[in-house]
Amino acid sequence: MVQIECDCKERYGIKINSYKLFEELKNFFEEQVKKGVFNDIPVAEPFYVGHSELKEVKEIKWYATKWYKCNICGCLWEFDYPDFPAKGFIRKFEDGKYISES
Repeated sequence: MVQIECDCKERYGIKINSYKLFEELKNFFEEQVKKGVFNDIPVAEPFYVGHSELKEVKEIKWYATKWYKCNICGCLWEFDYPDFPAKGFIRKFEDGKYISES
């Protein structure tokens, strides 16, 4: 039987400021899902909640593109794809519990 291990402890959150870095990170997470290390789970909460400045006040919610949950250590990873020139990001929640920034 093969023991599956994760390297979540060595990894950390990061801002994504280049297409090359985005592709590398996207490929990494997709490969971890294929290996059974991570599960691709539905994004359940927004990372930002605000209000528009228009005539009608409307709530604005921004959601990350992907969430990944580590099957080994339980770490939750939030991955927001960049929409250049806007940067993307990856955030790490070691205890597996999501905390939004807003």
